[in-house]
Amino acid sequence: MMGGILVPRINSVSLWLVDDHVWKLVNPTKININGFENIFFTSVAIDTHRGWVYLDLEPSKELYKLLARGFKPASHTKIKLDRKNRRVIFHLSLGKEVEIYRPGNIKPVDVNEDSVATLYEAFAAILGTGLPR
Repeated sequence: MMGGILVPRINSVSLWLVDDHVWKLVNPTKININGFENIFFTSVAIDTHRGWVYLDLEPSKELYKLLARGFKPASHTKIKLDRKNRRVIFHLSLGKEVEIYRPGNIKPVDVNEDSVATLYEAFAAILGTGLPR
């Protein structure tokens, strides 16, 4: 409040960069570790109305561990301005393609008190045990 006039105050600023054409990795290095082609980088370029702005990153060890496990940067990210420490926080989303495991030789079996039911080649077979209740 300045002289009795209410002035709006901006406490936090965050930007969602949804498309990968708004930001890009600068000089990504591709390294093959454990059969995965990994991408390592230390700087990012962000497209603004005045041109590209380059930011140097200080990645954590956890980021490099995830990249070494086969995770890749997604197309969307978030940037947050930290006014207190005068820095830019870059939240990077990672993604990984996984294979769906489909077991081949598993047969469902239902065991009850007086019968056993199983499924064999799309036919249900019910076997009576003959045990009294």
